[in-house]
Amino acid sequence: MATTPLLRCGPMVRYVDAQDAVLWVEVDRDCELELQLLPQGVVGALAPTSIRARPVQVHGNYYAWIACRFLLPEIWYRYELYCVTSGGRHRLWPDAKLSGTALPSAFRTLPRVAVEPVRVYFGSCRAGIPGGDPEGLAEGEDALALLAQDMIRGAADAGHRWPRLLLFTGDQIYGDGPFSTPLKAAFRAGKGLDPPSPTTYPEYAAIYREALAATPLVRWALSCIPSFMIFDDHEIIDDWNISEEWLRDSAVPRWRQRISGGLLAYWVYQGAGNLAPRQWLADPRMRPLIALHAAVAPDATGLSSIVFDRLVRRSTRASWQYAIDVADTRFVIGDTRMSRKLSGTRLLMDDASWNDFVTLAKDPRSRKVVLVVPGPVLIPHPMHDLLSRAAESIEGNPPSGLAAIAGAIVGFLIAGPAGAVIGAFAAAVAAEALLDRFMPALLEFADAELWSAFPTSFNRMLSLLEDLADGKGTTRKRFIGLIGGDVHHSNVLRGDLLQTQRAASVLNFTMSPLRRTVSADDEDTLRMLDGGTMLIDLARSIERPGFVDGQMRRLDWYPIRLDGSRPDASALDEWDYFGQFVGVLELEHHAVGYRYYGAQRASGAARLVDLGGARVAAL
Repeated sequence: MATTPLLRCGPMVRYVDAQDAVLWVEVDRDCELELQLLPQGVVGALAPTSIRARPVQVHGNYYAWIACRFLLPEIWYRYELYCVTSGGRHRLWPDAKLSGTALPSAFRTLPRVAVEPVRVYFGSCRAGIPGGDPEGLAEGEDALALLAQDMIRGAADAGHRWPRLLLFTGDQIYGDGPFSTPLKAAFRAGKGLDPPSPTTYPEYAAIYREALAATPLVRWALSCIPSFMIFDDHEIIDDWNISEEWLRDSAVPRWRQRISGGLLAYWVYQGAGNLAPRQWLADPRMRPLIALHAAVAPDATGLSSIVFDRLVRRSTRASWQYAIDVADTRFVIGDTRMSRKLSGTRLLMDDASWNDFVTLAKDPRSRKVVLVVPGPVLIPHPMHDLLSRAAESIEGNPPSGLAAIAGAIVGFLIAGPAGAVIGAFAAAVAAEALLDRFMPALLEFADAELWSAFPTSFNRMLSLLEDLADGKGTTRKRFIGLIGGDVHHSNVLRGDLLQTQRAASVLNFTMSPLRRTVSADDEDTLRMLDGGTMLIDLARSIERPGFVDGQMRRLDWYPIRLDGSRPDASALDEWDYFGQFVGVLELEHHAVGYRYYGAQRASGAARLVDLGGARVAAL
C-alpha cells in the first residue's frame, strides 16, 4: 500500500488579490499539507513562506483551501506542495507527469495600481473529456489546452503576455453529457439509466476531476493563473429551474437529491474558490469546509449536505454573486440560476438578488465596470423579438400571430426550412387557447433562458446601464462591458444608450464555447435565429410587443466586427463566429482592449489564432 497521498485534482490557484491568494487541492486521503511559497524577483532577499493545512472530507474525498495571507502586490510566487508524514516530507507538486511540462507553477498577485496592461481571459462551455477518448473526439479543439501551450511557448515573457485572470462564465462541466467512456460506464453501472447520467455528489465530483485534471497542460495552466468561476445549468443538468412547470415536475426527492449533490460539487470544485479568506467564516456554505487546528480531517459531509439541501428547498438562501477588482475595473459576477422568480412577472434575479447585484455594480471606487452573467444580455434583434413575444405570452398577454412564429421555429428545428413554413401555417390556424400551454414548452425546448425572455429583468438591466453611464448612485463609469456565454457561438454587440445625460455605449461580449462542437444543423438554426431572412420576414409581418419598442428607445444595439466597425447585420459571416474560442480584455488606465482567439488546426497541429480586436478609449 502506498504511503504517499496521491494528488487527485489541482493544485489550482483560485482567489487572488493584491495581498491574498487561495490554493485549492484534492488528495486521495487524509494528510497534513505544506505549501512552500518562494517570492520571485523581489528587491532584497525574502525567505520562503511555509503554510500548513489540513484537508476536510466530503463524501469520502479530501479537499483543502490553503489561504496565503499578507502577500506583496504585483509579485510572482513560485510554489511547491508537500505532504508531511511521520516519515518526512513528500513532494506532490510540481510533477512533470501530471502537468505535462517541466516548468514550475507560479502565480502573480494583482496590482493595487496598474502600470502595465492587465489581461483577463474569459470563456464558457467546456466539455472536459480527455482528447484521446473516443467520446471526446467530436467535441473539437480545447481552447483552454491551446492557451496553456501558448503560455509554455511564452514562458520567458510571462510577466507581460500571460493571463492575469481566467474568468469562466458557466458550463465548466456537462453534468448531462457528453461523458468519457469510463464515466459513461460508471454512471450506467447498476442503475439501468439510459442515457447514463450522474445522480450523486461522488459522480459529479468525478466529472470535475476529469475536466480539471485529466488534460495535463490544462491542469498546469490552472495551477498558475488565478481563476474565478460562475455556474449555469450544465453544472447540474440542462434547463434546470427553467420554468414553473419544470419546478412542479421536479418536486420529487430524487431530483432534489440530484440538484443538491450537483450544487455541493459545484461549490467544492468551483464556488468556494471565489471567496477571499476573510469571507470564509461569514459564509454558511464555507464554514463546514474550514479545518481549524484539526488533528485529522474533519468530515463535512453531513453539515454541507444539510446546507445545500436547504438551499435547494429554498428554506434558506445565500448570495451566489461576487465582484473582482483589478486595474480600476470591477468585474461583477451575477447569478441568474438560483434566484429566479418563475411565476407572475418572471425574473432572472428576484428582487433581493437584483439589489445585491446593483450594489456590487455601483461600487464607487472603480471607474470601469464589466457585468458578467451566464447568458448574453444583448442578442441579435430577431431572436430578441422572438423571446420577447414568448415572454409576453407566458406572462398572460399573447400577441396576435405569435403561434405562427412559434410553429415556424419548431418546424425549422425539426424539419428545416420546409418545416418552418408548414409549422407556421399549422400553428396559425390552431386555437389561440393552446398558446399558453405551448409557449412554456417552446422556451424549454429552445433553451430560451436569456435576458430577452425575461422583459422585466432586461429593463432593470437597461436602468442599471443608464445609472452607471450617468454616475447615478455611483461614480460615472468610463467603460461599461457585458460578458456572457452559454449560446455556443461568439460575437460582439455594441449598444448606444439613448437617454443618458451624455453619449455612452456598452460592449456586449458573447464568448462560447471553449470546447463544444456545434453540429451543422444547430449552426444553421443559430444563424437563422440571429438573422435568417425567413425569421426576419416573418417577424416583420407581426406587430412587435410594445415593451420592445420602449427598450429600443433607450438602447440601440447592433453587431460589430471585431475591429469595431459596423457590418450589414444580415452578413452573418462578418460578425457571428462558430468554433472554439477564448476572449481577452486588456485593461489599461484610459482604455480597454479586446481580442478574440479561435482554435484552428493547420499542418496537423492546433493553435489559437488571433481573429481580431480593438481598443476602446475609457475617458
